[in-house]
Amino acid sequence: MPDLLCPTAIVIPARNESARILLCLQALVAQCGTRAAIHVVVNNTAGESADDTAERVRAFADQTAVPILVQTLRLTPSQGVGTARARGAAAALRTQPRLAHILTTDADCIVAPDWLERSLSHLSEVEAVCGHVTPMVSEAAILDRMDAQLATMEGRYRALVLAFYAAHAPETTSPSDHHGEAAGASLALRAATYLSVGGFRALATGEDRDLVRRLKTAGHSVRHAGDVRVQASCRLAGRAKGGMAAALRDRTCGSDYLIDDALPPPDWLVKHRAQGTLGVWPPHLPPDQRLRASELAPHIRRLEGILAGDTRISPFGLPQIATHDA
Repeated sequence: MPDLLCPTAIVIPARNESARILLCLQALVAQCGTRAAIHVVVNNTAGESADDTAERVRAFADQTAVPILVQTLRLTPSQGVGTARARGAAAALRTQPRLAHILTTDADCIVAPDWLERSLSHLSEVEAVCGHVTPMVSEAAILDRMDAQLATMEGRYRALVLAFYAAHAPETTSPSDHHGEAAGASLALRAATYLSVGGFRALATGEDRDLVRRLKTAGHSVRHAGDVRVQASCRLAGRAKGGMAAALRDRTCGSDYLIDDALPPPDWLVKHRAQGTLGVWPPHLPPDQRLRASELAPHIRRLEGILAGDTRISPFGLPQIATHDA
């Protein structure tokens, strides 16, 4: 294939996505024009039967003027989506000599009609953009299965943790009340910036947050942009272990669950702030520090008190908040 002269690449990892990939591609092709090529990385995971995702993408590509390149891989489950995204980005760097921007989304997502335009607009000001991912409207009814009280508490705690980071690790390139997401379903980067930190790592899951964390730690400007919008499927049987489908399944099964691993306990936040090791958002939280939804009420009260300045220094050097039963 000759070199592609378009300056933007959109990378999509796909694993048994025959039923959804065409809707994803249709939303992208409608806005690409001559400025973007699409790289679909089909992972026929070892030990699994593969569907016809690659064939459907190639047939669709034959009907559009937008360049759509397909890679077919056979990765082990431990390699997963991180390897797939990295391979897609590598193909873009190899085939697009004028490549300036690398964007990613997922095969079960539908980007907004202005997703590409808004992503590129932000990239003219910052080096990376994290878009806002919301549930697919046509499938959102499944969220009614969630425990409303637990969901409200997790949302409240997430807002408090983000407020703590805004106060103690502010980011001048994002609004103070930004959405806080760093999902591969909507990432955009300058190609040079992507290369400077080594790109996506070969992680089975969490490769998106890992990349954003490394970008911020290295001093690159990252914006959590609320106007860059993507709708993600609400399916409960996902492709990546620990991904969005697993999170939804945990929250709709009617039992207690571990909350988002980017939401540390209050004492962890205060300790690392005091030690100067708070780092950037999203934090890398040890598994043994994750909270359960059923435990959130006292942690919410404690973090509210910390943010309000209602603290006393405990014998261990940590702010101590008086707690009481709700």
